[in-house]
Amino acid sequence: MTLESDFYKKKIGLVSLGCPKNLVDSEVMLGLLRKDGYIITNNEQEANIIIINTCGFINDAKKESVDTILEMAALKKNNCELLIVTGCLAERYNKQIIDEIPEVDAVLGTGHFGMITETIRKAYAAEKPVLWGNPGYCDFNGKERLVSTNNGFAYIKIADGCNNLCTYCVIPSLRGRYKSRSMEVIIEEAKYLVSCGAKELILIAQDTTKYGIDLYDEQKLSALIREISKIEDLEWIRLLYCYPDQINDQLIEEISSNDKVCKYIDIPIQHASDKILKSMGSDVKKYETFKYETFKVL
Repeated sequence: MTLESDFYKKKIGLVSLGCPKNLVDSEVMLGLLRKDGYIITNNEQEANIIIINTCGFINDAKKESVDTILEMAALKKNNCELLIVTGCLAERYNKQIIDEIPEVDAVLGTGHFGMITETIRKAYAAEKPVLWGNPGYCDFNGKERLVSTNNGFAYIKIADGCNNLCTYCVIPSLRGRYKSRSMEVIIEEAKYLVSCGAKELILIAQDTTKYGIDLYDEQKLSALIREISKIEDLEWIRLLYCYPDQINDQLIEEISSNDKVCKYIDIPIQHASDKILKSMGSDVKKYETFKYETFKVL
């Protein structure tokens, strides 16, 4: 049995797989663990606790996640005392993971990564917690993140989840409905990241252009960019995952006139065929309304 005082001597290693949104979740977990007194290590060979933040989007991602779990499971013969699986694969195959891989001591889905410290204590008490079914967790303190991108940039997750319900995509079941974080929370996080040395902030969500619709009943990405750009030591703002149907004149003008915004848009184009788009459950009109003239303004 592990005494309370012993927790603060434990070394924790975390393997983060998948997209930048998952990386933000990993950094939040690391920040919570550091705040609770755990020692963070990059060497899984010396880690007492190993956390794998998994991806479960496509088959290759699932295979990589399972292979990584099995690789880390082998370390339980050495220093590793707890093996914890979090993230999208955990949300999708929660009970199967705990049942089929006996080395796993706890499973946390996408809506429960904020409970990582409590989960470790329960796992040491041999409870084998399995938490899932509340995807789309956005109520985290970004000022407590342990930033792992050491090259002068950092990601900010401005929203999570998706409402599109495309036939080929599992994201809504893994991440829930689209949920924006408040502008105030995001701006405070941006200031914190810049104070940590970030010169470039990359705004991410499943669809950044829909930011704010659920909270403010209107798109707020342009306003958010404008407020973040006021941070003095910030040099660049980059936008990822901008769906074409939500790119409006205000956003184009903000990108064009704001010297801190990188002059390109990352657009997820699904297909060029109307027939294929319909079979995918995608809205054909949103691709028809996107005009190449957009880039002429940028």
